[in-house]
Amino acid sequence: MIRGRNLDKELLTVCNTTVFDLSGSAASEIVLYNKNHEIKIEKVWIKYIEATSADAGVVITIGDSADADEFFTATSEVSKDALYSKEYTEGSMVLSIVPKDTPVYLAHAGSKAGTGTVVVGISYTLVA
Repeated sequence: MIRGRNLDKELLTVCNTTVFDLSGSAASEIVLYNKNHEIKIEKVWIKYIEATSADAGVVITIGDSADADEFFTATSEVSKDALYSKEYTEGSMVLSIVPKDTPVYLAHAGSKAGTGTVVVGISYTLVA
């Protein structure tokens, strides 16, 4: 799902991923792509749809391929209630500018011993 709104005369667009089951197999999907413009990632958030268990978290990455963490990486949190959300701003990014014509993947390592499902949101603007 993609939404946009005008903030300070820049179009801020929000993209939400499908639901990822962190205890399942490793998974990835293309979440952003713009052929003609660079994209600036403004914010990433992880919303926990299902409460997470106390065992170790798994790595969640955003990169230019299914196995890269070029733009963002974080480890899922443990012992969080359903609907808990963690927000990461530009300072948390490895890189925030995505070159034009570059697919952006979200991936997770999977195999979390306990429970945890998440949706990842990304807000971004187009770079002129």
